[in-house]
Amino acid sequence: MKKAFSKSLLSVLSVATLAALASCGGSKINPYDLDFTIETKGTSISFWTPFGSDIQDYIDDICERFEAKTGIHVDAESKGSYDGLQKAVSLAASHRTYPHVTLAYPDHMASYVNADIILRLDYYLENDGDDTFTLSDFYQDYLVENQEVEFKEDGSGYTLGLPFNKSTEVMCYNKTFFEWAGSVDPEIVIPSTWDEMYEVGPKIRDFLAPYFGKIVGTDFNTYSSTMDFPDDGSVTTLFDYRTVNDGNFYPFTYDSQANMFITAVRQWGGTYTVVDKTTKKGYIAFDSAEAIAALTELQNAYNARVLAIPDTYGGTTKYNSAYFTNNQSVMTVGSSAGVKNSVSPNFETGIAPLLYKDVSRKYVISQGTNAVLLDQGTIAERVASWKFVKYLTKEINGYFASKTSYFPSGAPATESKEYQDKVAETKDSKAGNDIVWYGANKVNDDYYLNDDEQWVKFTDPAFIGSSTVREAMGTSMAQLFIDKKSPRKLIDDLKSTLKDYVR
Repeated sequence: MKKAFSKSLLSVLSVATLAALASCGGSKINPYDLDFTIETKGTSISFWTPFGSDIQDYIDDICERFEAKTGIHVDAESKGSYDGLQKAVSLAASHRTYPHVTLAYPDHMASYVNADIILRLDYYLENDGDDTFTLSDFYQDYLVENQEVEFKEDGSGYTLGLPFNKSTEVMCYNKTFFEWAGSVDPEIVIPSTWDEMYEVGPKIRDFLAPYFGKIVGTDFNTYSSTMDFPDDGSVTTLFDYRTVNDGNFYPFTYDSQANMFITAVRQWGGTYTVVDKTTKKGYIAFDSAEAIAALTELQNAYNARVLAIPDTYGGTTKYNSAYFTNNQSVMTVGSSAGVKNSVSPNFETGIAPLLYKDVSRKYVISQGTNAVLLDQGTIAERVASWKFVKYLTKEINGYFASKTSYFPSGAPATESKEYQDKVAETKDSKAGNDIVWYGANKVNDDYYLNDDEQWVKFTDPAFIGSSTVREAMGTSMAQLFIDKKSPRKLIDDLKSTLKDYVR
């Protein structure tokens, strides 16, 4: 039996608050006093997303399935991007024309709490009479971020969302290269830790030095041109290093400067940001010996030409996948949702976990949004919206994961027929996109979600301004690597830029 919803939550919704909502055109309906048995067939609700057409097509399919199952029509509308979605909801808040359901990052949720437009889901979970849907349906690491935005008087968090599209960081590596190099030098292996990277990186550079500017054939001999291959067709191109040289080759690359900074601070034992649960104000907390140590090691790796970021190559892209597929690196860290961009027709791409500092702090960042209810609609529309949120985040989430590069939200999604069919389909496939889809999901299942491996998928507590703080991290590693700022100078400059978030 589910427990009755605490009356203390209802007390938060003061008469003054409800009156204010009514005065600006808002509903007088108490969102925490609903009749869940009300008829919802024929009801229409709105749902805003951040996706492009390639993913929005699957959203439309999910909405059609939901309508066929429940008789509830969902008007799904894409706002084109995550930032576009947040801005659209925030703008709509002033005249209360926001949707019934949307997707949100934790920092988005924080702004919606501030605007008093997001609903706490605890009441719905406890009172809708559905004992087949509980928080235990979801992977715990994905729930944490939904329960660290708004807090009760006892310090515990309200549940503001349920996980929908989840991704994380993985390492793509050139499997064909490592098989070749490892057969010549057994010490050239795929690293698991940063210390191993410092050791194997220079070995990779030394190994490849004789091959820069040349083609490596499938017979492992070097050629100046494919015209020099034997006429009998017995040799084809294994690796083309004609545009690669000592100046533009880096064994290991990392896409997101913000993720790199934030994750490194955690892996070295430091803290990135903190939130005062009483005032709800957030502060930066990365001025520490641990952060200095992390930044120092990363800067040393860059100076040793082992590590690079997109800015290193001088291009305009935010990603390293093009350099990886062009043989200018053999390992690259990026979002699991984008692994298909590291597929090459010339070599096989493997997927491995993120590097970690030591076994006691195996942190990897959790990315992606959560389904949330906004304070909108009639009683029937609110109940219909809750039914849709449950539908989005449980079994059908396995279908969504099977069609995209996002991970399932929990065990019911993972165990769904459509997701398991995709696993079986890709397990032994030789197609590049199938290989990396299966590889990323296997890393997630076998490492990140496996308790024995001790990985922690983390997000930092969200607060008003946390997106501003993260944005400042977006150029942090370029300042450290390319501008040659010392770790101390970088932190001091970040504190100056973010002075409003210094305690």
